Amino acid sequence: MNLRFLEAFVWVARLSSFKAAADKLCTTQAGISSRIATLEEQLGVRLFERDRRSVTLTFYGTELLPIAENMLELQTRMRAAVGAPSAAAGTLRIGVMETVVHTWLPTLLSRFSRRYPKVTIELQSDTSPRLRDELLRGRLDVAFQTEAIAEGFIENRDIALLAMRWVAAPSLPLAPGTLRFADIAAQPIISFQRESIVYRSVLQLAGNSDARTPLRVSFFSSLAAMIELAKTGFGVAPLPVAVVQREIDRGELVLLDVDPPLPPLPVYASQRAEPALPAVDELITLAEGVCAEFLTAGRPDAVHTAAIVRPRLSAVKRKS
Repeated sequence: MNLRFLEAFVWVARLSSFKAAADKLCTTQAGISSRIATLEEQLGVRLFERDRRSVTLTFYGTELLPIAENMLELQTRMRAAVGAPSAAAGTLRIGVMETVVHTWLPTLLSRFSRRYPKVTIELQSDTSPRLRDELLRGRLDVAFQTEAIAEGFIENRDIALLAMRWVAAPSLPLAPGTLRFADIAAQPIISFQRESIVYRSVLQLAGNSDARTPLRVSFFSSLAAMIELAKTGFGVAPLPVAVVQREIDRGELVLLDVDPPLPPLPVYASQRAEPALPAVDELITLAEGVCAEFLTAGRPDAVHTAAIVRPRLSAVKRKS
């Protein structure tokens, strides 16, 4: 039996769409339909119920799905066990949040490319919520972002916890010593977008404070823009220390001592629990080491207490 037919079947079942499966497998909708039709003919049963709005598994399709997934997983394990990294080929689609782009991503990709010279990388830098959506739609193979993904066939691995601090330009008129959140609320706030975990943390701190001044928040999807605006004295910004270490060393930004402090920023590597390039697991393992090296290389303020988290893999699968 052709494993490409099983692969098409698994993706149609997971995405409930022939078109989405075709996009994932870089083929046409007609090509996916042909593979499914051939598979149904070979098995002598109907695998999907189709109408204009939905595609659902039949009884036989539900029975076949875990078997097909196991067969594809065995194929992946076989390739990983006997295939040389230098011979591996294909395209690896990686999504990263900007914090990773501005810290240890270049080192990671450089090391990965030396080990897998024939693997082509497609890189997408975006906010964590958008990376999550792209991963669930099958448009990414792995995403480095801030929240474990509970939906879909996703495996999450802890990479690190990044220390977060309020930062500002030295010229910003702030009282010396330890500040309260009310002092922060009196200044314009430079924030990640509304759906970000960082902004949710800011809202929680605001709700627990005695600040009477309404928050004046400007939202940005660009980390670089946030840093540049903070340097001009536009306002205060909640940022990972790791991404502003250079500006702090130059005296362009200062770390503010605020009580209560900001919670740390987690970094997860999330991948689809699916047959994919064996190189995905290698990439995540390399990321763990590269991130740990970066955070411990003379950057004590960048590391949250117990921040270099031991890898923990969790898989959450949606029932069919």
